[in-house]
Amino acid sequence: MSQQQREFGQGTLFTFTNYVYWLFLTNFYFILTNVIFIFFFMTLVPTFSNIIIYFLALIPSGPAITALCYSMDKLVRTKELSPTRDFFYGYKTNIKGTFSVWLVILIVYFILLIDLQYFRNSPTEMGQILSIVIFVLSLMWTIISLNAMIINSKFKFRIRDLFKLAVYYSFRKFKSTIGGVLILFIFGFLTTVTTDFLVIFVSSLIGYFMMLNSREILLDIQENFLQKESTAEPEESEE
Repeated sequence: MSQQQREFGQGTLFTFTNYVYWLFLTNFYFILTNVIFIFFFMTLVPTFSNIIIYFLALIPSGPAITALCYSMDKLVRTKELSPTRDFFYGYKTNIKGTFSVWLVILIVYFILLIDLQYFRNSPTEMGQILSIVIFVLSLMWTIISLNAMIINSKFKFRIRDLFKLAVYYSFRKFKSTIGGVLILFIFGFLTTVTTDFLVIFVSSLIGYFMMLNSREILLDIQENFLQKESTAEPEESEE
């Protein structure tokens, strides 16, 4: 084996082990900052009667999702990561705005799920039709919410502008939208054939693929909308 081949092999192994370490540690921090929801997720029976408990337990998860997206976006862009520093920088940056965005997302979900449960149990044909409508709206809200959290992890917009951008890019970058849905579908399918707790162990991997898929959206926002806003992108932590 030549010296160049040995260097290539060592470089590939070094890069691989770095990525494993970065993803593992980021995943650990994500679990740590979601410990309240994970506790109830593991101990409660997943029934509709527990929806209020799940709603309350999910409230602290907003900054954790933002921190995960921020960290994985940096890894996608720079191919490097300082897991502890970058995760908690992303966690605390614009935490008030993140909670506001996340609460809007949860409240809308809460309303949609209650309506869906009500109409699904309706014996009338109209009730069944409305249950399908609510289900489609829930899927659309999932896409919009994903885009909103991804955009919020990198840029600082007013809430109404943030959701306008999330809706706009759900249609404007349809390829990325479909890609995000496929990523969720694949991991959701793997969860159904393995265990519900799989998502706990691969959250950083899901985040990495989501941010990689959303790269075109973030670049387009930076080029076309960032200078039009009075607020700017949060500064990144120093390397």
